[in-house]
Amino acid sequence: MLFKHSFFYRYVAPYTGRLLFNVLLRVLSALFTLVLTIAIAPLLSLLFDTGSTQSAMTGSGLAQSGLEILENWIRLSVTENGKYETLFYVVSALFLAYFLKNLCAYMGLYLFIPIRNRMVAKLRNDMFHKFMILPLSYYAKQHKGDLISRISNNTQDVDTQMLNQIQQVMVDVATFIFLVAALFFISPQLTICVIILLPLIGFLTSFISRSLKRKSKKLQDTIGRISSQVTESLEGIKTIRSYNTTGYALRKFDAENALFFKINTRVLHRVYSGHPLNEVLGTTAVAFILVIGGYFIIAKQSLRPEAFIAYLVTMIQILPISKNIITAYFTYQSGKGSWMRIKEVLRADEVILEKKDALEIHGIQHGVRLENVCFTYGKKPTLKNINLELPKGQFIALVGPSGGGKSTIINLIPRFFDPVSGKVLFDDRNIADCKIDNIRALSSLVSQDTVLFNDTIYNNILLGNPTANRDEIIQAAKMADAHDFIMATPNGYDTLIGDSGTKLSGGQRQRLSIARALVKKAPILLFDEATSALDTEAESRIMQAVQQAGKERGQTIVSVAHRLSSIRHADEIIVIEEGEIVGRGTHENLYENNMLYRKLCQMQNLDNRTSSSNPLPQNTSR
Repeated sequence: MLFKHSFFYRYVAPYTGRLLFNVLLRVLSALFTLVLTIAIAPLLSLLFDTGSTQSAMTGSGLAQSGLEILENWIRLSVTENGKYETLFYVVSALFLAYFLKNLCAYMGLYLFIPIRNRMVAKLRNDMFHKFMILPLSYYAKQHKGDLISRISNNTQDVDTQMLNQIQQVMVDVATFIFLVAALFFISPQLTICVIILLPLIGFLTSFISRSLKRKSKKLQDTIGRISSQVTESLEGIKTIRSYNTTGYALRKFDAENALFFKINTRVLHRVYSGHPLNEVLGTTAVAFILVIGGYFIIAKQSLRPEAFIAYLVTMIQILPISKNIITAYFTYQSGKGSWMRIKEVLRADEVILEKKDALEIHGIQHGVRLENVCFTYGKKPTLKNINLELPKGQFIALVGPSGGGKSTIINLIPRFFDPVSGKVLFDDRNIADCKIDNIRALSSLVSQDTVLFNDTIYNNILLGNPTANRDEIIQAAKMADAHDFIMATPNGYDTLIGDSGTKLSGGQRQRLSIARALVKKAPILLFDEATSALDTEAESRIMQAVQQAGKERGQTIVSVAHRLSSIRHADEIIVIEEGEIVGRGTHENLYENNMLYRKLCQMQNLDNRTSSSNPLPQNTSR
């Protein structure tokens, strides 16, 4: 089960067939390297005319037979064609082997590039998909800049520090194995002596890599915090300057940057320690080979000089390859720090889960009901046994002091959160048993934190209902009291509004957000301080238009408002304090009978009379 969650199973396994073919090409490349290496001894024998019939190698079995065949062919060719022509044939064969070696290596790299890019693209897609389905509670604990760093910097690190190293190691390991085999072919005794050094190399490499992996994770976390601080500072640049806190922001950034410098220095020290370590070990190995090889040549006379030269050439080829493997291993360990940060997102708990047999729901006949709903963000309860009916076609307002739980009720209806206990019902259907997309398709939310995108006004409104035509977009804009200011912009509905709507005022942004919700024509309209940036007159026009349209369409409107003038004509007003319903009724009834509501009204100079300008009949039966 653990393997199924690993990077290789999830992102590499789908390309197993292509990777195996890629490995075959790398093996062929390494095999041609081996041919080039073992052919050196017979070539030297030909050039220097040692005149010995003894094989240049001291191996046995298949290796010895192959070398004997090669040397016999050279001697026969020399007899029939002469030395110079034989040399031409040998060099041509070596050139062909060298060409095929590089062709296979290139084809392996060429075929691995699309595989590698698909892996990274899938990784980014999976992360973004995860971002889109994680609950809002997850984002309350995270920094936006840090999440951006994970999907951008960390995925790129996985590409350059892991996949790129895998690609290189596939060549190096195959070549390394074949070259080590060549060493055994040339002189098994000498090779056994050299292998004594391998445990030392493995121990030092393992020690450094473990330290590198830990420090790499800390480094990536620091980069995430730096990215988060830059994002927050740029978004809040006006606030920073207005409060003269530029110095504080600089000191905070300097502290994180200094920490990054400190950790990065240690990481790079570890990474680059692999090169001198490999050089020292390589030099030691060469010195060791010279001493032992000299003994076999001079004292025991069991190794011919040309064979020893071939052995040294092979060993010299192994040293940079082993250095590349060690460096790649260090770099791979560094990349695992980024992969660990990505896994934290991919494995984040999806609190809002859809059942496998979830029900389809495409409309509301009677309304929404909350039954004994309790909710908490931490230890202190936010909602306590809320029982609330929101009938179809009614305008319901939620009022009360800040922090009482009004916005939480709004967020429970589209299932942004699940209650700790109790139920949220659409026509007696528990929304926890229904498809999430169906539930959210039945509601339109306008929050006080207006979210617009760097696009045209038209496309920002169209986001509410991609199938809407231009007339419906204009009608929604008129209901949201936005049409006039839109037509005053340079390109009307085709005007670009900038990043997060920065070219518009706060009130204009809220109007577009309301228009976007209205064009969706969902059975439930959720307003969470949706008119907080509007003046009283504009607010009154919009809410009357929304209420009128709601009556005609049979929409349930739930509005959270601190400015009570916007909801005084609601069919029912629910007063909430510290997570409990402490009053309900019309404006007049609550003003007369509920002390908290009357106090809120008096603070806003709002009396108990219904404005005569409201064209809608009021429900006074409650």
